[in-house]
Amino acid sequence: MTTFTTVTVVADGTVHAVGGAVRDDAVWLRSESVPTVTGWSLKPEGLCRDDVCIPRAALGADAIAGTGADETIELRALARALQRAVAVEPVAALAVVADAPADLAGSIVEGRAPAFTLPDLDGTPVALADFAGRKKLLFAWSSW
Repeated sequence: MTTFTTVTVVADGTVHAVGGAVRDDAVWLRSESVPTVTGWSLKPEGLCRDDVCIPRAALGADAIAGTGADETIELRALARALQRAVAVEPVAALAVVADAPADLAGSIVEGRAPAFTLPDLDGTPVALADFAGRKKLLFAWSSW
């Protein structure tokens, strides 16, 4: 029997504290938590959103465990099925799911930088949106 706990998943810019489990080096989400994190639902036919379903078999043989209220899906397999990158820290029961490539493609094609806020040299937060309507030059530098 699986011991459930709260796992923290950051997805689509939102922090979600949801039901799940940590086994070995993997974070597993309860099936009821999947829609909260991804907008997709785990159904008998597969991972579904509206009229689109990814068959369970496409998720991989070991991606889903348990049945009924104890059903869980391994987060890396879920992210792979949705074509999203994921970083997992099982000790902290924490995972970060990247945006879908299709969501990022529009920004790249249109030459739009994603919205972000960073501290200036004095530590004051500065958002890219603060410079809306003005020309901008973004410069990134690293010492390594």
